[in-house]
Amino acid sequence: MAISIAELKELMLQIGMDKQLVAELDPDSPLAIQGVDSVDCPAFAVALEGKYNVTISDSDSLRLKTLNNFIAFVERAA
Repeated sequence: MAISIAELKELMLQIGMDKQLVAELDPDSPLAIQGVDSVDCPAFAVALEGKYNVTISDSDSLRLKTLNNFIAFVERAA
């Protein structure tokens, strides 16, 4: 299953993340240093689990730092 950065950013917008923040996200840079906070990150992970029918464990969530990390994880899990 191929997932795009645009799809992940659209999912972020659907959960109510700031439009400007999402538009400026660098897919290779850690989300935490780009302004994605401790409320948005878990909400994004839950939305991702629902949309792509994957389970993100606590240990997985510690390794998923960038949008590209999320894409690789979902593509491996699918």
